[in-house]
Amino acid sequence: MPDRPLARIPVPPGADGLAVLIQALRSALAGTGPAIAPIPTVSATTSNDYVTQLLQATRPGDASTPLESEEIAVVIATSGSTQNPKGVLHTTASLTALTSAALGSVHSTPQWIAALPLTSMGGLNVLIRSVSTGLDPIAVASLGGASPFTPSAFLEAFSSAQQRSTDVRVSLVAAQLRRLLAEPQAAVALAQCAQILVGGGPLPLVTAEAARAANVAVTTTYGATETAGGCVFNGLPLNGVDVAIDELDSQIILSGPMVALGYRCDPAQTSRQFVDGSYRTGDTGSFTDHLRVIGRLDDVVTVNGVNVAVHAVEEGLSSNSLVQSCSVIAEIDGSGEVQLFAAITVAALDCDPAELKTQLRAEIRSALGVAAVPRYFAILDQLPMLPNGKVDRRVLKELIGDGVTWQR
Repeated sequence: MPDRPLARIPVPPGADGLAVLIQALRSALAGTGPAIAPIPTVSATTSNDYVTQLLQATRPGDASTPLESEEIAVVIATSGSTQNPKGVLHTTASLTALTSAALGSVHSTPQWIAALPLTSMGGLNVLIRSVSTGLDPIAVASLGGASPFTPSAFLEAFSSAQQRSTDVRVSLVAAQLRRLLAEPQAAVALAQCAQILVGGGPLPLVTAEAARAANVAVTTTYGATETAGGCVFNGLPLNGVDVAIDELDSQIILSGPMVALGYRCDPAQTSRQFVDGSYRTGDTGSFTDHLRVIGRLDDVVTVNGVNVAVHAVEEGLSSNSLVQSCSVIAEIDGSGEVQLFAAITVAALDCDPAELKTQLRAEIRSALGVAAVPRYFAILDQLPMLPNGKVDRRVLKELIGDGVTWQR
């Protein structure tokens, strides 16, 4: 197909979006239809500004910017949680390279439940794996922000899935897993799933412990949109995936057939991050028998003359059983100095905020030093989230000038 076109696929919330996208995806993967750029429609949970950013990143239907390669099947945007989204160029080969390895042992036809936004890599992967098995996924009623994610909606989807197959699988983010584990019936359903993939960020300790207590086997995944999603499961690279650590900056480098071709209309950034078939993640870590992700290269900030890894502070806060979720950002406060701002949600409604902040500060001071102690805390009902389930750090930064939200 010379000069393969790139079609925008508007994906509405709910099951309608699933039906629209899976048909277009089949054609794109088979090469019988145009390459596709899945873009969510504007809704109560997806703003027009966000959709505009995704369109700028992917540029579907733009005759002035033809696709970089006729092999491209899907252009999917990164989350844009900390910077503008980028359009990632994937071929059929890169998108399907790890399907068998990710599924693992299969004794019957897997039936997937679609709970993640389909325009994110995690959600799209559910469709890709469903195309390979021949069973379309079953959409949770909340899919794509159609309604709030609830245990009852998941149970309804799980019941439908069980009627099709004894091998039920689902991909979730940590916040969804936490809500399901808090509901006894949903926790029982999770324990019956053959595979529960959790990505989109680290799994908080309190959630991991709740899963173990409920006998729910969770597979944590590490990867990126640029590697067709999770390619390291529970710290171990899937078959065909190579993990290397740069000796100079401890950057994690992922190689294998799942690596994308690069970024849409951005050859300079492509040349920096895609080198000889590998992807330089921008994350730092170590790898011996298991991969350990430490943080981001741009995650180290200088506070009062001391270098502090923001990711390490987040891990330290998350290790407290009263912290349900957290996000830490570094910004200049009214004093003109860089300070750490920690936004958290709590696992116990009756905890005393002042006592909790005192406890958290003491724990971080002991583990990481005085400079790593957040200057400001915000205890929120929930963290601001992007449609793909990641924390919207831009919104948190916008709140920094609000003296009511952030307290010392």
